[in-house]
Amino acid sequence: MHLTMSTDYAIRIIVYLSDRKYLASSRELSKNLNIPQSYVFKVLRALQKAGLVKSCSGVDGGFELLKRPEHIMLFDVMEATETTMKINRCLEDDNHCNRQAVALCRIRCFYVDLQELIDTKLKKTTIRDLLLTWSMYPVNRVMLCNVEGD
Repeated sequence: MHLTMSTDYAIRIIVYLSDRKYLASSRELSKNLNIPQSYVFKVLRALQKAGLVKSCSGVDGGFELLKRPEHIMLFDVMEATETTMKINRCLEDDNHCNRQAVALCRIRCFYVDLQELIDTKLKKTTIRDLLLTWSMYPVNRVMLCNVEGD
């Protein structure tokens, strides 16, 4: 599975918003996370559609989380921006297999087990968990978001 840039940005935006006590504008998100503003809007639309963030209009408007960080699962953030969460095509709902061997394939059995491990980890990991993990390191979290090539 190769995560899209949208997913990377979505996770960074959610983490950033979870660490704020106030609304964050798209300009602030763009500047502090080093994400093009047009991309910030695209990702925020997906996060709004998923029920993770809301926008507030007005002069002091911006974006905020709809849930507390301990109630936002990493899986939900990723699912908001990924077209699929499956590691292989044969695991999709239509069970597509070029060899027509879904029922017999031992490799597919391994993929099923691996997919379950990944899904379980992502569904158990909250944004708060990420914040707590980062708090153990003496590096500023905003700096992690501004590193070139990150």
